[in-house]
Amino acid sequence: MVAHIDGNESNGAQENLGPTCRSCNAKVAHVMKRHGMGRRTRQYNPRSQEGAQSLAQWMAAVMSMKGESDQMNVSEAVEMIHATPASDRSRFAREIWRLRREHGTAGGGEPFGDDIPF
Repeated sequence: MVAHIDGNESNGAQENLGPTCRSCNAKVAHVMKRHGMGRRTRQYNPRSQEGAQSLAQWMAAVMSMKGESDQMNVSEAVEMIHATPASDRSRFAREIWRLRREHGTAGGGEPFGDDIPF
């Protein structure tokens, strides 16, 4: 992680940047806020893993996170879910509901029949 030494994220000068861990960066930010220094910013935390690229990947991650599948471990599933952009999550939700309506399971029960290859 890169820290802005003067607390001003818009100051990207090389001498204002330094390496830090997330914990230390948060502690410094708290102290600077308490003393009225720097400015509040939105944290950008790039993900090391790509998000789900297909409905099948999304379902595998969600079901693994809930303990309903062993396709991936829980931490990998959570990472994939977090790395999936909100627009893709919405698209997957629409697709799930479309499939539920087609198979008559939109009111509850199992979301998919055995004939859907996930």
